[in-house]
This record gives sequence, C-alpha cells and structure tokens, in this order.
Amino acid sequence: MALLGRANFAWQSDHGQFHVIDTEDAGFSPPVTLTPEMERRRLHVPQSGLVIYTHDGLQQHIRIAIHASQPVPSDKEPMSGRAWTRVETVRARFPYRTFTLTSPSAPDVLPCGPFFALPASEVMVRISWMEFEGSRDDSRPVEPDVIQLEFWPA
Repeated sequence: MALLGRANFAWQSDHGQFHVIDTEDAGFSPPVTLTPEMERRRLHVPQSGLVIYTHDGLQQHIRIAIHASQPVPSDKEPMSGRAWTRVETVRARFPYRTFTLTSPSAPDVLPCGPFFALPASEVMVRISWMEFEGSRDDSRPVEPDVIQLEFWPA
C-alpha cells in the first residue's frame, strides 16, 4: 500500500459540518436540510465532494491520507489507541482529481490552499470518527474529536 500524501489539521467545525470539495467544481452545494440518513451516517455524498457532519461545533483534528490502493482498515485511532466511534466507507467523485476543505461560512476556496491531488476522479473514502464521549461544557477544555479521511481509487 503506497501512501501518496498525508496531512493533519486542527479544525473548528462550522454548524457541525465541514466540506470536502473539488477545487475546480463551482457547482458544489451542500444540502440545506439534514435527512435522517445523513444524521445517522454523519455524512452526505453529493454529485461531487463530501459533506462530513461532526458531533458539534467544537474543535476536531482532521487527518487526511491518500493511498494508491485500499489501505488496511484499523479499528483504533493510532495515536490514542482508542476505538473509532464510527466508521463509514463511501464512493465519492472529484471530477478534477483535487480537493480542499471548507465550511459553510467560508464557501469560497481559499486562494492559497491547501489543495490535495487524488489518483482518480472516482475514489473510495473511509471516514473514521473518534468522538469525545460524555457531556460537553464550553467552559472546560475537552479532547478534540478526531476525524480521519482515507482516500484510494475506486
């Protein structure tokens, strides 16, 4: 399994979601209303790109890995050794074979990236969540959620 690229981000979800969009696809439009399936799966796959829903608007660590072929799945988050709280695998389209992260309040792609190149326009994406379990209190710091996105050709 060849690793083609990897990145880690500290992220603050906006309205409990972030978008993985094709950098050249001007037609990306996230849904306005969440369906029960979107809530259950914590994601939405539009015609191109992805919408990932987070537990809430607090901080996340987003980890991205791009592979040449399907990576071996892990049932645990590698740094903490804790089990993923949710894992979903979906097929997604990125027609221009590139993507970036954005959010509802920043609908335009940042002019300086970061941008990621994909090995194909049709990819499989394994999304793994390790969410903070327990009550959240904005007055006390909590460990950020971890959301890992692994891409490989479909």
